[in-house]
Amino acid sequence: MAGALVLLLVWGGAKIPWEKAMARDQRKATYGFSGPTTVAIREKVGQGLALAALGGFRGLAANALMLQAHGAWEEQQWVRVRSALELATMLQPRVAVFWDTASWHLAWNAAVAAEKYSGESSETKRKIEARRWVEAGRDLLERGTKAVPEKALLFQKLGDLYWQRLGDYQEAARCYREALSKGDAPPYLERFVGYALEKAGDKQGALEYFKNLRREMGDAPSQARRPEVVEREITRLEKEAAEKKVGKIR
Repeated sequence: MAGALVLLLVWGGAKIPWEKAMARDQRKATYGFSGPTTVAIREKVGQGLALAALGGFRGLAANALMLQAHGAWEEQQWVRVRSALELATMLQPRVAVFWDTASWHLAWNAAVAAEKYSGESSETKRKIEARRWVEAGRDLLERGTKAVPEKALLFQKLGDLYWQRLGDYQEAARCYREALSKGDAPPYLERFVGYALEKAGDKQGALEYFKNLRREMGDAPSQARRPEVVEREITRLEKEAAEKKVGKIR
């Protein structure tokens, strides 16, 4: 009797994880999702949209969620905006524009609303809440660069966020460099690395960057790269460096 009881307990302990694994695999085979993702989708969207998302129509469901987010944005319901946007990026992680739009709504629209139009009397609290939204937007873009690492767009947008919303110009320069390494960045972005370095207080670094950039352009650069603008920046920074040196001597 005791031996049978021990055998039953051992079998029960082994059977539970086995059954859970089978159920998880079955859900994934049926819907394309498993675990917390399936639960999140069922909990946060309507039944019809959940069935569409879990039944293989991820693109349609993601587009519907983006429309939901837009409607919530018009009503200034920022928690709904964030929920819809995060689910849209979850459903279509390879669509860069979803990450871009999501981060813009959070780091710009929601953050500005929290700081200027929330009705909170405490300026400190307004700024803290705004910063939370900016960080939420940054987090989305960071995740987006990992989901679509071969494209320049999200690295560029992350650089813009560091520049415009967080004032971290060194990090902005790093993101712009990363965007340029992808091969599909707009030509003007290569100048923004130098501008970001200068904004960070590294004028010598900016000067060296522009000099290297002009050398890399060669003797007959494409006009789309605006070599004359790069030359103008070099002249300006060299002049400022010379004036600073003279000022120290005096």
